[in-house]
Amino acid sequence: MSLLKKSTLLSFLLPLVSAGASGFGHAFSSGPTADGNWIRTANSTLVVPSPPLPQKGLLSLWVGMGTSNGDLIQALVESYNDNIDYDCGVLDGDWCTLASALTSNGQQGGTQVHANAGDEVQMNYLYNDDTGNYDQYVLLNGNLVSTFSTSSGKALGWGTAEECNQAAPAYPCGLTPAHSWINTVLVLDQPQPDYSNTFGTFGASGTLTSSDGGKTWTADKLTIDAWNYTPTCPDDDGYKLTTLDNSVFDTTCNSDFVGGELKNSTMGSIQDCVTACDETENCFFAVWDGRNCGLKSSVAEKVVREGMIAGSLISKGC
Repeated sequence: MSLLKKSTLLSFLLPLVSAGASGFGHAFSSGPTADGNWIRTANSTLVVPSPPLPQKGLLSLWVGMGTSNGDLIQALVESYNDNIDYDCGVLDGDWCTLASALTSNGQQGGTQVHANAGDEVQMNYLYNDDTGNYDQYVLLNGNLVSTFSTSSGKALGWGTAEECNQAAPAYPCGLTPAHSWINTVLVLDQPQPDYSNTFGTFGASGTLTSSDGGKTWTADKLTIDAWNYTPTCPDDDGYKLTTLDNSVFDTTCNSDFVGGELKNSTMGSIQDCVTACDETENCFFAVWDGRNCGLKSSVAEKVVREGMIAGSLISKGC
């Protein structure tokens, strides 16, 4: 099995990635299929993990298929804060699941229902020869809860995803726990014995194998490693952090603010630190050293300090 970059893994799954700003974590991917070949059936079951901590950003766990006409067939299991107006309503330690597809008309889907840690969400995608559609069936612990059908062409690639919505205003998704997809079955239109040459992993273990000459590919378990969406240095220098009150802070690595002391306390992340600043009167700057958070007023002055990360208020929300 080859080790591929995330961009390669996702290239067959995200033909409409320009539809929104998203950050992607660990994944397993198959595809593209050989010329003239395509995926008829794809079934996989998510063992729902605990929700991310903190449960604030919009996080989606899914298995998806990129199609010949640019659609992304993707039933979803999602976690978000209560500011997002979804049919599941407020989530408090649970998830929301639905059959869904990303098309040229945007995200569309079926009925949304709650799911809890430890539940099994089965996502079935079946090509319907009579209609030319892909029919989706989502089962929660064996019970059918959501369906959707789209005329999407032919599926050319399949894979798992951890996806965090990062379109502003967006709260980082925090730590996504490790999780598993079980009882995965892909059925191709034609046998393709070398299909495994297209497989790639990024922070995932397990693989698909075939016992019928390459037409049917199965995996008992695909395990996806934990992924932390909290901004870190130096990769996320300049990242715009948004609080739940829609205030925006610009983050800079190896930076500190001196003077204007308001408050110091232990915090778990720069996101927590800027959130505390947003909730503190006259706070304009927040600095974090990996453990301690310092809140500063407008009179503080910026200096270079190795190992520190600073957040500067650039837009005040409600």
